[in-house]
Amino acid sequence: MATTTEATFGAKLANAITISTHLKGFTGYIAPTSEITIEAYDALIASTKTENTKVITQRASYSSAVETRLKLFANETNSVAKLISPILATVRASLGKNAKELSDISAIAEKIRGKNSPKAKEGESVNTISQSELSYGSKTQNFSDIISILVSLGTAYNPANENVKLITLQAKLDAINTANINVATTLGSLKTVSDQRNTYYEKLSEVTQRIKESVKSQYGVASVEYKLVKGLKV
Repeated sequence: MATTTEATFGAKLANAITISTHLKGFTGYIAPTSEITIEAYDALIASTKTENTKVITQRASYSSAVETRLKLFANETNSVAKLISPILATVRASLGKNAKELSDISAIAEKIRGKNSPKAKEGESVNTISQSELSYGSKTQNFSDIISILVSLGTAYNPANENVKLITLQAKLDAINTANINVATTLGSLKTVSDQRNTYYEKLSEVTQRIKESVKSQYGVASVEYKLVKGLKV
């Protein structure tokens, strides 16, 4: 099924503006109903522009939230991905290479180190980007599980590295949980404004078709007026 991209939305809106411009240049255009007057059409175009702006703004908020979370997991100096090695080294040094706890943490670490979750891309559909949330939820739980194992070690886990001390790791987990909530919240808002925009575009398309029929009825199917508007898709 074809996907409506931002370019498509922009093209539809541009065509609607062009149709409005043509209508203003037609001699004696008379709308049969108040919904398809030039004034009403311009108001609908303006409202649709507003909805476009809301989506763009909300997508930026979502992308920022995703970027913040990605930094916590992979893209900063003390990200989760970069903490795994010193955690394993500390446990190995304290308990030995054959310790069960080391084996358990290593197995969980491999899950975290697995395929990175995708970032949001410009113009990507809400349904597509929401699929990545599952893997981030798993990574968060895996990191939490590692911390639980470290806590169970008691005084046996006493790293010199401040970045992998339990209090620091718990703060990292708290930041991740906050980031997850922020991503979920902004994604929900993006879904809402995207649905609202779709409703406006559906209305704009329906009104545009009625305007074209009105022009055809008033000026004739072979008229210059109708030829100017009939091929513009909204």
